[in-house]
Amino acid sequence: MESSNAGFSATKKNGVIKGNIRPVRRSRVKYFDLANRWLNRLVRFTNAMHEGFWLGCLSTDELNAVTAEHFDQSQYYASVEHNVSGFFGWEKSVLDRFFRQGSRVLVAGAGGGREVLALRNAGFDAEGFECSLPLVNASEQIFDRLGESTYVTLCEPDRVPQGPRIYDGMVVGWTVYTHIPTKARRVAFLQALSRRALSNSPLLISFFERQSGSGDDVLVHRTAGLCRFLLRGRKEPLEVGDRISYARFVRWFTSDEVEAELRTAGFRGAHHGAEGDLGYTVGIAE
Repeated sequence: MESSNAGFSATKKNGVIKGNIRPVRRSRVKYFDLANRWLNRLVRFTNAMHEGFWLGCLSTDELNAVTAEHFDQSQYYASVEHNVSGFFGWEKSVLDRFFRQGSRVLVAGAGGGREVLALRNAGFDAEGFECSLPLVNASEQIFDRLGESTYVTLCEPDRVPQGPRIYDGMVVGWTVYTHIPTKARRVAFLQALSRRALSNSPLLISFFERQSGSGDDVLVHRTAGLCRFLLRGRKEPLEVGDRISYARFVRWFTSDEVEAELRTAGFRGAHHGAEGDLGYTVGIAE
């Protein structure tokens, strides 16, 4: 029996397979490897130029509009399958440890209602708010199919509905915090949440975590700064870790940066964990 493929032939004789590797042009393999590495570098460089240009030109409100367009059109975040899927493993672990069973919880950036529904199924008195009208509408349809009342309301981007201090705990929806542009807006958002929370209430935030000194992040930041200066672009400050990926604004944080913003807003850090590139932090309202 004989079989063959590129660069190899094998013969079976008396139950023993003997093979001979056919000679190939190693120079061509080396040229391919070199070209492939340079192509990847070029793609990364081009992408960094693209992101930096738009970060330097678009205002925070325009970045919010770009992000809103992405989520307004998302079939995944509006889907029944996603929103009835329950907690991620790390979410359940944090909630079991820091959130009092049966307490009242506010979900910021509730999307189609996944966290709100999971919390209510776990015995919490949960409700939330969301800035995407299509996702709020999706949540209404999902809750209606389940015979539930509507627990997700519409709110402006980067804002928190006003009201009394009635919540025993707060959850910022999955990676929602990463889509808020500028430190000033994020801190103001956290402060607005703290004004709805009772003393010593836990707050759970999830975010994309980066290692400090990333070459791509630095290149994007420098490009954005140059475009901002030459084109008289956005007035708001730029930060290393700001990116535009998958047609939405994304801020990549170090854990220290998140904890610093929490402290500025009046929360003390209580816990930090990570699942790959996803980080999550618990702050306690003081």
